[in-house]
Amino acid sequence: MQEEQPLRGFVVLVVDDDTDNRETAAAMIESFGCGVLRAASSDEALAILDSGAHVDLVFSDVVMPKTSGVALAHVVHERYLGLPVVLATGYTEAIEAVTKGGAIPLIKPYSMARLAAVLAEQLRVGDAPAG
Repeated sequence: MQEEQPLRGFVVLVVDDDTDNRETAAAMIESFGCGVLRAASSDEALAILDSGAHVDLVFSDVVMPKTSGVALAHVVHERYLGLPVVLATGYTEAIEAVTKGGAIPLIKPYSMARLAAVLAEQLRVGDAPAG
């Protein structure tokens, strides 16, 4: 019997300037059955999106050099209507900026179950057609 993976088939763009954090998040998300694209900066993430790559959700760190995750969320919402953005942060004072930017905050450290629940909610897994 195959283990149920309600997130299987979705593609998540993971953005983090810290290689270890990026790879850890990517591995967690891949374990849910998602495809993962990786970017080391907001500029790299936008280049991937602008290339026409299929992305269902952007998962980014908040604190990055040059362009923050909050600024990335603003641009994503301007250019790609309806593309959900989840921003991970260890700074509770950043939550207001994250939500004002149109993104969903995820407080670090987060559990696998919390990450899966937030992704499922943003991808509206329960609303997706079967098949």
